[in-house]
Amino acid sequence: MNVIQSIIGVLLVANATSLGWGLRGEWGHWWGATVPGALCGMTLWLAFGSGGSVWQLMIYGSLMGLAMSLGGVLSYGLIVGYSTGEPGRDQRSTTFGLMGLFLVGGLWGFFGGTALGLLLTENSYELGDLALWALLASIGAFLTYKLLVVGLDLHLSPPRSDAWAAVLGGALGTLCFFSLGTGDLTVASTALVGWLGFGGGFSLGALIHRKGNEIGWNFSSWKFMEHSVGFFGGLALGTFVAWRGEGLPVRAFSDPACPLFSMVVFWFITYMVLANNVEHWTKDLGWLSRRGLVIFHIGSLVSLPVFVYIGNIAAIGGDAPGGQMLVFIALMLIYTLIGTAKFVNKWSTIRSRVVATFAIQFILCLVLSLALII
Repeated sequence: MNVIQSIIGVLLVANATSLGWGLRGEWGHWWGATVPGALCGMTLWLAFGSGGSVWQLMIYGSLMGLAMSLGGVLSYGLIVGYSTGEPGRDQRSTTFGLMGLFLVGGLWGFFGGTALGLLLTENSYELGDLALWALLASIGAFLTYKLLVVGLDLHLSPPRSDAWAAVLGGALGTLCFFSLGTGDLTVASTALVGWLGFGGGFSLGALIHRKGNEIGWNFSSWKFMEHSVGFFGGLALGTFVAWRGEGLPVRAFSDPACPLFSMVVFWFITYMVLANNVEHWTKDLGWLSRRGLVIFHIGSLVSLPVFVYIGNIAAIGGDAPGGQMLVFIALMLIYTLIGTAKFVNKWSTIRSRVVATFAIQFILCLVLSLALII
């Protein structure tokens, strides 16, 4: 891969993750964070993957989507208030707020980077190894929470949840396992790069958000901050992969496992974010009745075995020429349309600019992905 292709690839990863994080703001929580993770993983494969496999695209997308969801339990609304000096908050310093955002955003990126490292590493891990990792991360989560929150009474943004301490402990346990236990510096490196990119992007976006509030910029600076998290996080991970110069390896899984990866990116993520839309339309707007909400969930669950069956047939049939590009565009379109549709009842000038940003980044991703194959 030449330098120009590498630059295009890095920009594709950065823009796709930025689009995903902007969309994540429409849903929030851990299920929303699966979208930027999936788009990041898929574009990493498109840009730096070894071949044109549809299934590898979905493996990278699904694993990074699930990994990045681990940070979705973290609360950051009040921390943004600290970093921007908004009135009416528990007035902690701006520096405290920026460091808090670096911590929270970094934890999102840490686990996304960990998943990427596991896909990149040459080390082979058995089930027992992964179980030990999970055990150490769980112990780290428990002890860190008890020490920092219960013992030292440290609170990042009271009265919001202090789950940050548990997630931080899980990250420390993960870092110890891979850097000290197995000596796998690939996983440790990608995890820390993810922390730096996403955490730094969050803090930088908050500074711009603050400046926008101060001088009265007529755009959604909060939304800009969300896009900043994804852009710099994707930029960091994409740059790391490009700098290694080795591309992304093919990860072998059995044919029966392939539909499970397609289920995550097509069915599971789509179902979660669309369910969030439907619940908003039902509970907040009254567009649907409770019966309609129940029918939606039943229909979604009934569709699952049908989807897995079709996915199994597709897996046996192998990869279609150009299929990975079609899959990526289809998923990006699905996620963008669902995110755009959630707040159709709150249309305004600011809202139109938010949607325009989605459209621009969608087109940029489309152009950059097509540029890779020209």
